Amino acid sequence: MPAIAHHGLGGQLRRALPAPVASSRLARRTLTALRSHFNPVATDDSTVTLYPFHQVPARAHRSVVTLHDLRPFLREFRAPAYMEVIRSNIARAAALVVSWPHPYEQTLQMFPEARAKTALIPLPAFHGRPAHAETQTDPRLLLYPSSTAAHKNHRTLLDAMSLLPEFRLVCPGPLAEPYASVLLARAAQDDMRGRVTFPGFVPTDDLEQLFARAAAVVVPSMWEAASGAVFEAFSWGLPVACADVAPLRAQVAFAGGDACFFEPTNPESVAAAVRRLLADRGRYAAASRQAGRRLSTRTWSDTARDYAAVFGWVADGCRGPVPQSSFAAQAAGRGRAS
Repeated sequence: MPAIAHHGLGGQLRRALPAPVASSRLARRTLTALRSHFNPVATDDSTVTLYPFHQVPARAHRSVVTLHDLRPFLREFRAPAYMEVIRSNIARAAALVVSWPHPYEQTLQMFPEARAKTALIPLPAFHGRPAHAETQTDPRLLLYPSSTAAHKNHRTLLDAMSLLPEFRLVCPGPLAEPYASVLLARAAQDDMRGRVTFPGFVPTDDLEQLFARAAAVVVPSMWEAASGAVFEAFSWGLPVACADVAPLRAQVAFAGGDACFFEPTNPESVAAAVRRLLADRGRYAAASRQAGRRLSTRTWSDTARDYAAVFGWVADGCRGPVPQSSFAAQAAGRGRAS
């Protein structure tokens, strides 16, 4: 079993420091230095070491880095300190693992020198629909499970809700500041009060009840490696309206599903998409069920086997092509055929 480099120092410092300080370049450089200092794996250690967080310096000589996405390299999300760490990790890693098609293709385009050591290993859907679950649909309930980070774009969704007075919206997930307070204040205004709720973290049973009751899932996020909410909606057979951004389009195609896309910065576009979606709910729900059936064949054991193959490849001296997930290859083939 490979060693695993853990990551929690950044969250602790961000909670302790004022927001302007926590987001400064100096703070990020300091955090990177501290992570490197406390990394438990020596640079000359021959252990194959998994780094599941790509913004932690991969110090081990034989490291496998899970690269979540390349968002810090994009103009609208640019983060130079994170870029430095990610570049270094890509250069140093014995192998890279990317979970979803869009960041995988981005990695190959931006770092073609890493192609020979980069594997696409998808994850299963998180919070998938349990076999025993019963649905009791509320035709006016919309769901968006997500943290309140800025790029999750709740504000546009709330503005759209002012154009959808007959609907209610529940947004479970971490109440990340400073945006949580802004969103809670907006939800308390007269046109939203009683229709929009942010319950924070909810137990799994409560989350399943929300999925069982929701008429649709709406995902306005500006950027994702892949949206857990979209995969969860597919698992539950719920129709999806989501932002027309490249990662979400790639995700929907990868799963073999369908979604009603909208312009993520335009509340009128969001509201119109929700109405189109629910006017043709049966078709979109059928497409979600089809995608859910495909996703249900992917398990955590499958993912573990795929990772183990990459670990073995590194341990064996990286001879031959890096192992790839058969599930990803099959999904790609279905996408070309459809």
